[in-house]
Amino acid sequence: MDDNAPNGSTGNDKLPLRWVVILTISTGVGIGVGLVGGLVAGVGLGFVCAGFLHAVLPGDKR
Repeated sequence: MDDNAPNGSTGNDKLPLRWVVILTISTGVGIGVGLVGGLVAGVGLGFVCAGFLHAVLPGDKR
């Protein structure tokens, strides 16, 4: 990968731990609710959970 990428990426960027936690928990909640209440309820509650965690969890320090 070119070291002068326009977005500043070197190609070795990793997903921040904050996003790993948000995606893991919201996916688990969505699947759990989806199994009981159906696909629409699972996806909807997964999005709500992800939004809540995004607002509550501390951001990166950049």
